[in-house]
Amino acid sequence: MKFNWQDLIRIWNTRWLFGGVLAALSAIVAVIFAATTPFENFEFKTYDLRFGLRGAVETQQDNIVIVAIDDQSFKGLGRKWPFSRSLYARALLNLAEAGARLIVLDIEITEPNLEEPRPDEVLAAAVYRVQNVILAGKWVTEFASNDIVNTYVLPPIPKLLDTQARWGLVNVDEDADGFIRRYLLFQKKNERVYYPLSIEAYLNLTASASADGNGVKKIDPTVLANLRIPVVEGNTMLINFRGPAKTFRTYSFSDILDDANFDLMEEEDTDIFEMHKLEGTFKDKVVFIGAAAEELQDNKLTPFFSYKGVKRKMPGVELHANALSTLQRGDFIRKQDWRIALLMVLILAGIAMAVTKWLKPFRGMFAVLGLMLAYFIWAFFAFINNLVWIEVTAPLTGILLSYVSNVVHQTLTEQRERIRIKKTWQHFMAQSVIDNMLASGQLPRFGGERREISVLFSDIRGFTTFTEKHSSHEVVRKLNEYLTEMVDVIFKNAGTLDKFVGDEIMAIYGAPHYFKNHAEMACLTAIEMIDRLRAMQKKWSERKEAYFQIGIGINTGKVIVGNLGSSQLFDYTAIGDDVNLGARLEGANKQYGTSIIISEFTYKGVKKTAIVRELDLVKVKGKNKPVRIFELRGMTALPQIEQDLIIDIYTQGLNYYKERKWYQALNEFKRIIRYFPTDGPTRVYIKRCLDFIENPPPENWDGVYEFTTK
Repeated sequence: MKFNWQDLIRIWNTRWLFGGVLAALSAIVAVIFAATTPFENFEFKTYDLRFGLRGAVETQQDNIVIVAIDDQSFKGLGRKWPFSRSLYARALLNLAEAGARLIVLDIEITEPNLEEPRPDEVLAAAVYRVQNVILAGKWVTEFASNDIVNTYVLPPIPKLLDTQARWGLVNVDEDADGFIRRYLLFQKKNERVYYPLSIEAYLNLTASASADGNGVKKIDPTVLANLRIPVVEGNTMLINFRGPAKTFRTYSFSDILDDANFDLMEEEDTDIFEMHKLEGTFKDKVVFIGAAAEELQDNKLTPFFSYKGVKRKMPGVELHANALSTLQRGDFIRKQDWRIALLMVLILAGIAMAVTKWLKPFRGMFAVLGLMLAYFIWAFFAFINNLVWIEVTAPLTGILLSYVSNVVHQTLTEQRERIRIKKTWQHFMAQSVIDNMLASGQLPRFGGERREISVLFSDIRGFTTFTEKHSSHEVVRKLNEYLTEMVDVIFKNAGTLDKFVGDEIMAIYGAPHYFKNHAEMACLTAIEMIDRLRAMQKKWSERKEAYFQIGIGINTGKVIVGNLGSSQLFDYTAIGDDVNLGARLEGANKQYGTSIIISEFTYKGVKKTAIVRELDLVKVKGKNKPVRIFELRGMTALPQIEQDLIIDIYTQGLNYYKERKWYQALNEFKRIIRYFPTDGPTRVYIKRCLDFIENPPPENWDGVYEFTTK
């Protein structure tokens, strides 16, 4: 069957058919993405989150305790490392005397001490005497240019092997992000199977020594004493972590040695082990002995690394304890079958497509977000209740891609209709009115509404002089560069560009689309406009070109907004006294040597986030009621010297000024000038204080300053 361009257009215009195609493609792409490192790492984090939401669980039923070689051990035994092997021998004997059921020594003793063989003999004798001891060996992998060239097993020293004690591998497998979530089940070498510490401990506890053990031949090493372990990635299982580090009861290694016949250093010697024997702390317990001090570099990242806001690595020895707990309880975590996972991606992508087609994009977005949330909640409960790791990255990606692609398809289809309307009306009205009409779905008409918004005015200082001193080409180039940057800032902060009046910019916030924090967005715009200007000034200065300054005024109030103009041409704009006040505040910067002035009405909406200083109580031209005005200094914390001087000391000086304490106010303002000699408001108040000292104001002076010019 021949397939041509017209067939593709027909499929494109059949929204349900093309939506199904997009959903299927989204599912395929999501599965491909899920196999990449960034998405795989995201899946790992969602897995860790499930542990965090589940929280820690009790471990008393496991009868497992940790003996940690920690900082307290070094303090009691001295900083010399490695410790003498005779200390481990003493610890084994003490724990056996205290009734320990099994001791797992997670310390690699794979090289004999040729200079001082006696401690090796003492340790071997202790292992032989205690019997129920699991020793540590190691699986060694040698690399060359990232390729494996050799692997071999490094068992405990011969003296320890002669005791016939079990031994296990200490190796752990890290995921791509450096976290440990899986536990090694076995390694094979020359058709022989080698188990890690916790497997050996489990076999010992289940009396399976005759059938299993390190170095034995075995057909299926994932079946241990009739326990079948669900395997992930070849030869590992998922550890069902019980909680963060120290979830299992943990004791210091030095405490195990500290009995009546052994002295620790200085005040550390308390003979505490005698108390442990009396209380039965270790009776019938499985005791893991291993490194925990950070300097021994055996602490690992686990799903509980950042639990409840506390970042804490887990000692490697406790990883083995968690693995043994998982084996004992049999509460293994299983991964979802890949075929079911693929089917879920396809189904969810299809649902997202149907929702998008059925609802408008905005409502569909909430429905899709609800679908994603519901799926994650389901995956979470499956993890908690059924111990199944259901993958969320590929399904959520499939949902999102299906939604986005179908929205794009729907938008492009609707855009063709928009283009037709624009071509019809563009010769009759301003482009902004057409856009507003398309957004609202209504034909343009005269009229407006009274609404509270924020208005921003900015103007270049001395622009007329600048134009007279520079060529028209230079003026146009710089004005274009400046206006482009400023408009970009306005749009970035949800502003509406109302108009240009020469070099002056007027922008409104909260119309035509209303949002509650319009005052805050206007202030953020002003701060960023100044930052952008400084960057341009630096660039112009490096090119040895002239540059200019700007002033910005912001006011918030109820104004009339709407399509206003003539019957031939009208535009969306704002008018009213509060708009005029914004323009007056922009001009007021010249009086105070400032860059950004906001009114008390704007400050009311941003006082929780804005950093300001009060400038004055003023009457602007054309208004009778005085308005309190403020200089906007920033929307984030200021450097400490600015906070101390420009804000705090200035405020104290202004308070003195209001109280007619001219000398005290003058002293405060002079402190500021010493460090900020060009600070405009401070210079203004120094001059006023000096004037009032010579010519005090009348008794009915209210502190209001009246502007006589615009």
